[in-house]
Amino acid sequence: MAREGKNKTIIIHSKVSYGYVGLNTTSLVLQMGGQDVITVPTVLFSNHLGYPTVGGSAVEAPLFKDILDGLLKLDILDEVSSIITGYIGSADLVKLAADFIRKIKQQDPGISYLCDPVMGDTGSGLYVPEAVPGAIIEHLIPMADLLTPNQFEVQHILGRQFQSIDETVAAVNAHYALSGKNLVITGGHYSGTLAGMLENCIIAGKQPVVLRARRIDVNPPGTGELFAAHLHLSMLHGKEMKEGVLRAGEILTAVLHKMYLENRTQFELKDISYSMDILKTAN
Repeated sequence: MAREGKNKTIIIHSKVSYGYVGLNTTSLVLQMGGQDVITVPTVLFSNHLGYPTVGGSAVEAPLFKDILDGLLKLDILDEVSSIITGYIGSADLVKLAADFIRKIKQQDPGISYLCDPVMGDTGSGLYVPEAVPGAIIEHLIPMADLLTPNQFEVQHILGRQFQSIDETVAAVNAHYALSGKNLVITGGHYSGTLAGMLENCIIAGKQPVVLRARRIDVNPPGTGELFAAHLHLSMLHGKEMKEGVLRAGEILTAVLHKMYLENRTQFELKDISYSMDILKTAN
């Protein structure tokens, strides 16, 4: 994924004033890892949706389009190596983001696109408007070079729950939008999953690869962002997908374990910094 002379990633994601989700996490991890970022907010919220109250709203479609058009007019694609999309606050914005990515891919097909199809999570259900998942499936997934859904999200895309990874993989391979795509299904817990463990499943090529990680009894909002950002950073640095997934999983497990020991349930700056310390040690 690394491309000589191209050191910028476009990130289309949520922006909160308080806390570490969306752009606050993804952009920080990439910047601390040496990658420059171009950020486009899809929502402007006071905080993430897990709090009892939240101020703000999705970015208005005309403003969002104007930002994207403005980026295209800057003529900076020769500096861009990759695109990431995450939380998108309305179906209209999904379509505009897709148009933007399509134009970029037409100009430079070598620019990679990681789609984190943020929709919801087990126990929380959907936390995007109901029209957003369908728009992601129709407009973003077809262009993605890599998808990083969690177990809930891939099951929502497929329209049913599965008791095993084998059933999930078979359904993915038969699905009109997911078939042939590279996926990393994160945080899986199935009927055959070992106690105290989670499973990350890589579907890329003929045989799926299952990588196990310890299950930590703390689930702060933003775990998907931290995982995807570290996976993306590893691949930007030339690592293979399996190694990137292993590394991202180990980093996330270590950060969550530290939070558990400190009895904390929300990411803080020190958690992002700690994740980078682990990365440096691994290197």
